Amino acid sequence: MATLTPGLLLPPLLLILYFVQKYFGRLRPLNAIPSAHPTAPFSSIWLLSIRYRKRENRTVWEAHKRLGPVVRLAPEEVSVCTLEGLKTIYGDWEKNAWYEAFINYGTPPLVSKIHSGPHSAHKRLFSNVYSKSYVQNSLDISTFNSRILTQKVFPKIAASVADGASIDVLRLNMAFSMDTMSAYEFGSAYGTDFLDDEVACRRFLAAFAVVKNGFFWAGRLPTMTQNLERIGISLVAQEALDGQAYMEEMCWKLCSRVHTAIETNSLEPTSTAPVVYAQRLSSQTKSMEKTPPPPSNDPDFLRKSVASDMLCHLIAGHETSGIALTYAMYELSMHPEFQTALRTELRLINPPLIFPPSASGRSAFSTSIVIPPSAIPRALDALPLLNATLYETLRLYPPGAAGQPRVVPRGGAMLHGFTLPEGVVAHAAPYSVHRNEEVFERAEEWLPERWMGERKKEVGEWFWSFGSGSSGCIGKAFAVQGECSAFAPYVWFSSMDVLIINV
Repeated sequence: MATLTPGLLLPPLLLILYFVQKYFGRLRPLNAIPSAHPTAPFSSIWLLSIRYRKRENRTVWEAHKRLGPVVRLAPEEVSVCTLEGLKTIYGDWEKNAWYEAFINYGTPPLVSKIHSGPHSAHKRLFSNVYSKSYVQNSLDISTFNSRILTQKVFPKIAASVADGASIDVLRLNMAFSMDTMSAYEFGSAYGTDFLDDEVACRRFLAAFAVVKNGFFWAGRLPTMTQNLERIGISLVAQEALDGQAYMEEMCWKLCSRVHTAIETNSLEPTSTAPVVYAQRLSSQTKSMEKTPPPPSNDPDFLRKSVASDMLCHLIAGHETSGIALTYAMYELSMHPEFQTALRTELRLINPPLIFPPSASGRSAFSTSIVIPPSAIPRALDALPLLNATLYETLRLYPPGAAGQPRVVPRGGAMLHGFTLPEGVVAHAAPYSVHRNEEVFERAEEWLPERWMGERKKEVGEWFWSFGSGSSGCIGKAFAVQGECSAFAPYVWFSSMDVLIINV
């Protein structure tokens, strides 16, 4: 009978020692935290499997319901579902390396800056044009929203009603979100036209879908992915690489066209301003004048740096807003009584905008619509039912539902009586946070009235769809205003005499 040699015994012994060190060494304090799965203290395979199968959100929430506010998901990863946890983790803890996967043109955008110093410096380059005060007072936003809604979205909905035909509201909403996002970035004459160009819309959405799925391993196991690439093994499918290349090429063309117009002072007179692109380009140029990049830098570094942020915002903006608007449409269709109340509230806006102008008998789509005054965005912001619709939809269906990972700082931390060693990944998932029954009674139901009662302030503190702190969503104000302006078309879609508000 063959005998085992020391050489054959060494690998399994080393593996055993590795797991013993993991369990009883530096990470021993985590043993006190209940595990979402029996293998969680020893391996990340279970967590990777539920993420790969897109079952993370519901599975993690079920673990919190069984085990409490802090659960262990992997040897060095925990999930937290408390207000204290949110404030601690997202106070000043830095991001982990997962965010570095979101790189375009070989240049990291804002979201990929994991350290607080570089992130803050990068954010200052264009955060002013995303502030709530700037967005609410922007004539550019009022102009392109008015045009897109009245000339593109409303006619499509009206045609569907007249023909008795169905309409793909998810694609409609994603196209609307992309066209408004790109109009803010590049100007209305230089952005996308997905509402009218269905071929371009379908191609971009298809590319985005394969990229989102195809880069899973590169994002979750970056070191292993890079090591395998060195020996000729790629974990990223070629179709995902092609999809990324297509999106980068599309965005580069948008950037190049408006860049040339800015440089030659030949912007289309009917176009809105390229607000975000112009701000980002100007700030980066001034920054480089003060601190020139190393001589080895790519000669196109400036334009690639700007384009990387532009593509990041296009991707994030079209998906999140498109998803939120679609779920809002679904819930409004299931709650006609709330539609009636919302319609009544919308009629309180002064001056009112009636669409279509039934008294004239003329075509609604050839009628000139006056751009609302600057007071309209603030008026919308003050409408309780409209905002309750938005926030309850984002609570129940947060577009970015999974955890936003952060790293326990040097020296470790205490959280709910548990010791977290430095370097451990911790996060809170909006999907779980928004389903805490102690805060959100009947949490699985769509109940906009919860945002209008005595507990409005408390539920607001637990609202997590846009994150918080210095790394929270930079486009929150733009998204909220855009989504409020687009809820009304669906109310009109359900009843032809409904008032439509646009901002």
